[in-house]
Order: sequence, then C-alpha cells, then structure tokens
Amino acid sequence: MQVTNKRITDKPTRPRRAVASSETARAINRDILLHAIHLHQPVSRADLARLTGLQPSTVSVIIGQLIDEGWVLPGTLGRLPRGRRPTFVTLNDRHVTLAIDLRPGRANLAVVDINGKLLGRDTVPYEIKAGSMADEARTAIAHIAQAAHALKAAFKDRAFQGLGVSVSGRVDQKTHRLLFSPNVPWGQIDLHEELQRVLETPIEMENAANACLISERWFGNFYDASNMLVVSVSEGIGTGMLVDGSVVRGRNDMAGEFGHMTINPDGELCRCGNRGCLELSGSFMKALELASRLHRRPIDIGQLVALAKSGDVGAARLIADTATQAGRGLAMIGAALNPPLFVIAGRGALAGDLIMAPLIAAYERHTLIRRDDVPDAMRPNFVVGRFTENDSLMGAVGLVLRHHGRLR
Repeated sequence: MQVTNKRITDKPTRPRRAVASSETARAINRDILLHAIHLHQPVSRADLARLTGLQPSTVSVIIGQLIDEGWVLPGTLGRLPRGRRPTFVTLNDRHVTLAIDLRPGRANLAVVDINGKLLGRDTVPYEIKAGSMADEARTAIAHIAQAAHALKAAFKDRAFQGLGVSVSGRVDQKTHRLLFSPNVPWGQIDLHEELQRVLETPIEMENAANACLISERWFGNFYDASNMLVVSVSEGIGTGMLVDGSVVRGRNDMAGEFGHMTINPDGELCRCGNRGCLELSGSFMKALELASRLHRRPIDIGQLVALAKSGDVGAARLIADTATQAGRGLAMIGAALNPPLFVIAGRGALAGDLIMAPLIAAYERHTLIRRDDVPDAMRPNFVVGRFTENDSLMGAVGLVLRHHGRLR
C-alpha cells in the first residue's frame, strides 16, 4: 500500500460549487416540459405550467422554441367556458431513432419514435467468442449494418436523429472504447468506430444496464426518482445506479459490475477470469445451460419462462434458484448503497412473480430488514421494469435523445 505524506488537518475547506448558467436552467426546463408532454399529451400550455410548476411565460417561450425546432407539434384547439381557446401540443413522432442492442449471440435492432413507439424491428444472429479474429467481428458488424440500412430505408419518411447502441459491457464515455465485455467479446475491433464507419451516422453507445436505467427514467414511471438501482437479469447480470439524481459511473465508467462480485471463491471459472462470480448463479446463464441439456435442444429465457408458466416444475425451479442467488447478491448491494427502489429489468423479468417472489425473499433473508421491528419505510420497493426484453433497446433510444439535449 502506498502511503502519502499529505498533511492531514481538521480545518474545514470550502467546497467548490458550480453555478448553474441560464443555459443549464433552460435545458433542464426543456427536459421537464418534454417529459410532461410525453406523459400527458395532448396537453395545453396552461396545464403544462400547472403540472410542472414552471411560470406560464417560461412554458410559452420554451414550447415556442420546441415548435420552431420541430420537436413539438401544435394540435387541436381546446374549449373553455370563457376566454381564449387553448392549443394542445404533442411530441412530433416524425423524429425517430435507430436502436441496436448487442446481446450474446444476437443483435436486436429497432426503429423507435420519440414517444417510445416501436415502429419496426429485426434480429441478426452472430457468433463472436473469446479468441475470435478481427475479421469475424467485422463480418458480424457488416451483417448488422445491412439490417440497419434496410430498417432505415423502410422509414425514409421519418427524421432519424442518430443511432443508439447498448452493449453487454462497460463503455468509456470519453473515448467510446469498450473496456470490459466478457459475454460479448468485441475487443478485437474498435466497436464504436467500426459501427460509425459502416453506418455513417452519429452513434451513442452505452452499457446495457445503464441503458435500462435510461429507458425506465424516460419512457417508464420513474422520471422523478433520485435514487434507484436497475438490475438487468438475462444471460448476464448488470446494474445501472442512480444516486442523488446522477448516474454512478466510477473511474473509466466501470462502476456497476456487481455481476462480477465473487460469491464463491472456489466456484466455477467465470468468463471475466475470476471464480464464483454472482453472474454465474444469479443470471440465467447456468439455468439455460441446464435446461438446454435437459430438453436436448437450445432453450432461451423466453422459452424457459413459458415452460415454467405451463407447469414445468424443473423450469420453475431453475428460475427460482436463479432468483434466490440474485437476491443474495442484491442484499450485498443493498448493504452498501441502500437504494429505496430496485427495478428488475432484462428478459428475466418476463418471469414476473416466478422471479420476483424468491428474489425478494432471498434479499430480505440476508439484510437487516428481515427484523420484525424494521419499519416498512426502510424496506426498498421491488418492481418489474416496464419493457423487460425491450428495455435495452428503449434505453438506446434514450441515449440519442440525451445527446440531443432532450434528456438528462
């Protein structure tokens, strides 16, 4: 351990405070109004002022700017007992985003409008494993690009704002480099640069769990939440953390890899190189291997959930075992961060109560809240995410909106 000779003093130091500029305030107010329109459209300026608490004059100025820029459309005239008839406004759904979700073994693509409506989609299978050559990765990118161009051509009457990409790995937001991706090892190439080269469009790329967080914040029901943890449970497990209104990124954007906490030091070897990671038991990775072996055919998460819901006891047990291990891991996260809200996202959330009940039970068994004298106010809420299998896609849309200053 390196020991420094820095002088330690108990004299308080005055923290540096950033003063919000008028431009920052306007940008925040734009986001507030856009989200209010998204939730309540068609809606009048007067109702927007009432819903947001902003001054009517501020609302009128910003709405005027958004109409001039084409993000908002004036709609029908309302009726009042007296006075001038109000004009209702809506978001302009001509604005669309191309979204790509890179998962192990496949890429999900979609065209989604600003209201979150999925207009068209496609899936491209690929095989990229550890040790694959750069040419193999570029071939997979070429197939994905071909499908992306076809989707864009099908909606050429829409205004594309860019490409959002969610990936099972950690992305340095400054360099756009993929730093850590054991389940989808794209390290042979510069993924961001390669996608930008073949698709010739601005690209925003982000970790899949953070993308899930963004989708729940913008398109879901948690826009006003300041502290929450989104847990994406699928073939892997990842977390997006919101603390005091800010996404927690850590050094080089590596924060949130709780799936690679060591749960069992003597456990199996994980793809990350460590042993006994939470991801091995708390994601559906092992459950799918066992189910596929039992049924003598490849089984994906949707099929496993369908089997369990149809009465297959073995499938239900595999889901429950996965949920129990995930709940134990979340108890460790809860002890460190104590979030008031856990959002369970990813394809694993398709299981509904089959995953939620054993997950919450395991969480409560391994935290202080198991005590009877703990008030309900101290117990976190657990909810299923809004989009389950489409959450990363919707988050990729949010990445583009955020880049354009429409989402923070």
